[in-house]
Amino acid sequence: MGFKQFGQIAVILFAFGVAVQAGPVVYTLDTTGYNFQLDGGGGGAQATLDGQNLEIYCDDFANYIYVPESGYQAYVSTLTSSSNLSDTRFGSVSNWTTITNQNSLTMASVINTATDLGRYQMAAYLVSQYNMADGTSKSFTLGGNSTTNDGVQQAIWDILDPKGENFGQIGTLAGTDSALQAAASWYSSTGGNGSTSRDSFLANFRIVSDATMGSCGNALVGCGFQEQITVVPEPRHLALMLVGLLILGSAVYRRFAVASRSKA
Repeated sequence: MGFKQFGQIAVILFAFGVAVQAGPVVYTLDTTGYNFQLDGGGGGAQATLDGQNLEIYCDDFANYIYVPESGYQAYVSTLTSSSNLSDTRFGSVSNWTTITNQNSLTMASVINTATDLGRYQMAAYLVSQYNMADGTSKSFTLGGNSTTNDGVQQAIWDILDPKGENFGQIGTLAGTDSALQAAASWYSSTGGNGSTSRDSFLANFRIVSDATMGSCGNALVGCGFQEQITVVPEPRHLALMLVGLLILGSAVYRRFAVASRSKA
């Protein structure tokens, strides 16, 4: 088989792969138990995404998710610089509630001028800051309620709070300003959108959004399950697709090789 023939096959296989990936993939999300539940709401839960075990963390004050519950239909979005947020709950928001300079918060302007992607990125950073009472990070041990964790959750809700939606708060928490400060400092220190350090940190973070919320008149409130942020390995369906393409490519290659020898 000549190089030209092989190139044509490669183009066909690439086009097939693109076709398979066209449109958002719908996953099945099952919540199985609480990781830790905070006094003011939110926190983390154990879940499976298409059967894959993971931890999910609330980024959405105004909606609910039930634990345990099975059969949620979900979209999964990335958080790096080239990410498309059209399937997320807050991806089209441009009018945000203003973060004010409270107590020690001196970097409010960093949050207030951030895009929807930037806000999601800061929320993901804050997810990484959850700690249990015993000092371990994101343990599956129940009972992670603390001033620090409550503050992290409230800071996530503050960052992702659309103006005019009356999302509310769980009260002024001692740890909220320090969590907001930490998120803004991290965001500033990692450089602008597209920086290698920021994208590297966020590579495995995902936003898990209700696949049905687009059918509502206002997807921000009362539409679908509460949006979550999680950390996952590479999507399993992508790995399976690549394996399938390799098998298909090998079969096509052998077919052309046999045909070429028969013509020799």
